[in-house]
Amino acid sequence: MKTRSLLFAFAILCLFMVMADLFLWFAVTGRTNDFEEARAQYLGYYPDAFGNARLLTVLSIMLLTIAGFIFLNAAKTNSLKKTAAVLGIASAVLLMWKLFSLM
Repeated sequence: MKTRSLLFAFAILCLFMVMADLFLWFAVTGRTNDFEEARAQYLGYYPDAFGNARLLTVLSIMLLTIAGFIFLNAAKTNSLKKTAAVLGIASAVLLMWKLFSLM
C-alpha cells in the first residue's frame, strides 16, 4: 500500500515538473516576439547540461510516459480511481503534444 502511494506521488511530481516546464516556456514566449530570443531565454533557466531543447523535450516525454503509466495502473487499483484516470489522461494529452513538438 505504501509503495503505491509513493509511486502515485512520484507520478504527480513527474507531471508537475513537465507542467512547470511548459509554464516557463509560455511565460518566456509571452515576454518576447522573437523565437530565437525566447528559446535562448528559456534555455538560460536550465544548467548547461540541459541546455538543449530536444533533450528537454525527450526528458519531458519520458517523465510523462512514466507518470501516465503509473496513473493508469493506479486507476485500476487505487481508491483515487477518478483522480488517477483524469491525471493519466492529462499525461497522455501532454505526451501527444510533446511528441508532436518533436516533428
